[in-house]
Amino acid sequence: MRRLMFRKKGILEWEEVEPLSITGENQVIVEPISIARCDLDLPILRGETLFRAPFPVGHEFVGKIKSVSEDLANLYSVGMTVVSPFQISCGTCPACLHHHSNSCESVPYTSGYGMPPGAHSFGGAIADEIKIPFAKQMLFEIDKKIDAIGIASLSDNIAEVWKLAGRFLNQKKDPKVLVVGGFAGSIGLYTALFLHQTKKAEVLYVDTNSERIQLAESLGIPVEHYSQFPKPTKKYDLVCDASAEKSGWDFALRSLGRNAIFSSASIFWTNQWEIPYLEMYNQGVEIHLGRVESKESIEALYPYILSGTFTPEKIVTKTANFDNAKDAWLEESIKLVITK
Repeated sequence: MRRLMFRKKGILEWEEVEPLSITGENQVIVEPISIARCDLDLPILRGETLFRAPFPVGHEFVGKIKSVSEDLANLYSVGMTVVSPFQISCGTCPACLHHHSNSCESVPYTSGYGMPPGAHSFGGAIADEIKIPFAKQMLFEIDKKIDAIGIASLSDNIAEVWKLAGRFLNQKKDPKVLVVGGFAGSIGLYTALFLHQTKKAEVLYVDTNSERIQLAESLGIPVEHYSQFPKPTKKYDLVCDASAEKSGWDFALRSLGRNAIFSSASIFWTNQWEIPYLEMYNQGVEIHLGRVESKESIEALYPYILSGTFTPEKIVTKTANFDNAKDAWLEESIKLVITK
């Protein structure tokens, strides 16, 4: 079978490997039919992260089942459309039982598809096949009425919506929410769209990128476009940072009101990072950082997508055929989806 490999900075290559096979219980082999490029994938390819080649790429995907282990024959059928968290989790260890599947204790820490260290063992999604271990824990059937392209990012960039905003909405009455866009481009837009469409908050999306601002504005989301982030003049109950740059981070932190909540999708590749500690202490804010919990967030967001309340497909800006993935994966766009 074919899979796409990150070989070195800026270089992708197709690789032929042995077809996958069922080797034990609770396993499913899936053919990815829509694979989304994560906001982190381009920085990885440009050498801007701590991930080092070589490894197979792609971790956000929707697929169709090709084969199942005998013990799952009554649960899953060939041809079923499914989505899987990109994080590998068993469902039975203490971390999984406490709803922290991103920290599963049955596999090496941070195991997942399409990024080290997990990619070396579990592969990537830009491939003819991908194997799902712990299938009863990891597989979600997708209703046939849902567009597979539109939810290709459900396991990560769409899941970030719950991490950044969804889980906090019941803690504040009619909250004012600021979403700071940036290099985590689709995450900020998915978050702003969810808040706008569910009408659970008064949302403002801000960014220094005109293309993202124009997309948000076309979807009816209130926006402010800056050439560079200014000194904040307004305060918010919840601030969601997707900037992944210092100026956006500083703007987000200084936009926090009293007893506000700060959440971030930004990754900074250092342990040395400044925060306005005394200012935040006096405001009494909560800070939420960390990796998304893919499985739990899929479960929380799927009902909004199924009902049509949340339509993440509107953030997809480019599609490309599987055969053209090697070139398309390197091209700039807000949200790319590879289709098959």
